[in-house]
Amino acid sequence: MSDNMTTREVAKYLRLNEKKVYSLVAEGQLPAARVSGKWLFPRHVIDQWVETHTVHPPSGIMGALLDGLIVMQGSDDWLLARTTQQFTAECSVPVASCLVGSLAGIAAVAEGRAHVAACHVDNVQVRRRAPRDRDLYLFSLFTRTQGLMFSTSRKPAIKRLSDLLKPSVRFASRQVESGTSRLVRRLLPDSVAVPAWKEVGPFYSHLDVALAIRTGAADAGVGVEAAARHAGLGFLPLAPEVFKLAVPAAYTSHPTMTRFLDYLFGKLKRTRSADIPGYDFSVAGQAEILSPTPR
Repeated sequence: MSDNMTTREVAKYLRLNEKKVYSLVAEGQLPAARVSGKWLFPRHVIDQWVETHTVHPPSGIMGALLDGLIVMQGSDDWLLARTTQQFTAECSVPVASCLVGSLAGIAAVAEGRAHVAACHVDNVQVRRRAPRDRDLYLFSLFTRTQGLMFSTSRKPAIKRLSDLLKPSVRFASRQVESGTSRLVRRLLPDSVAVPAWKEVGPFYSHLDVALAIRTGAADAGVGVEAAARHAGLGFLPLAPEVFKLAVPAAYTSHPTMTRFLDYLFGKLKRTRSADIPGYDFSVAGQAEILSPTPR
């Protein structure tokens, strides 16, 4: 079949009878070219016409993708990453993940660019980026403690975050849209508008921050205790936080999403806090719903 199809060929291609093809052309609905008294139909134009007339499920293209792929954007957590890798290996459903930060992840869900947002910001911040026209479910995975990671040999006198407010300190920063970046700003003294330390980065994961400190590219940063231990760093607890997954209500009943969430909750509930320092799993599976704020 050539790039330019005849009426008979396009009828077969679209699984229509020739009379219907002529009718669509006469009504101006089906694009065609008149050449030497015959109708010709460029294949790529017909393909575009079919695409524009394709009706997607109510949850849109992302809902259709969910049949075989989960797209997750948002915050970094090594335990979540490890568990999703196990899910993919055991259930043969790939999870495409992008570490853009909590707030950017929620925005991606609201704009239809992700099925799930991993986040650890409060509900006020979630609501500001949440979808304006549909419900959003928040599923708690665990409570984790973030703290200062530092080299005990280079900076042994650190007892609080304010001890780092010196021009000589190279502080490993995270991306602006991350929950960790917001946590650092919240924990700084009210009198500090701009930290005196020298920022290096930004880094996109807790382990990246830990490795930067380990290799001497930075003196300190904020992350989870597990990352500090992996890199052989000192750790000073700062604040506990609940880590959640934000999922639009339209996706929660989809078999792929149900399978994914059941797998995560099951794995985490069987994990003992003693095995992973800085984590508590008593909240795993708890759910709440955020409805759009009336205008």
